[in-house]
Amino acid sequence: MASELNLEVHVEKVEAGEVANRLSGYVIIGKEKLSFNAIAFGRWGGQNISTQLPRKTTGRLQQIGVDVEEFSVELQRKLIEGEVVIESKPSRKDWTE
Repeated sequence: MASELNLEVHVEKVEAGEVANRLSGYVIIGKEKLSFNAIAFGRWGGQNISTQLPRKTTGRLQQIGVDVEEFSVELQRKLIEGEVVIESKPSRKDWTE
């Protein structure tokens, strides 16, 4: 099961938007540090997060024998449930709008 992956998720950047928030960060798995991006929706109907893995990340996961889909599902779960280290405060270009 995905929970066996033991991912440590770090969010480095949060860009707040009107409908969704953009996140970027990295995941520690073993000795690897792999980047990710995500879009978080949560204003209607509950929380949902779409994760996006750069080609370099998916390639490295394949090299070390980690199932990319399993990794993505576990990353999404941790982001939704808040099992993350936040290294950034939410930001927005103009909070006065």
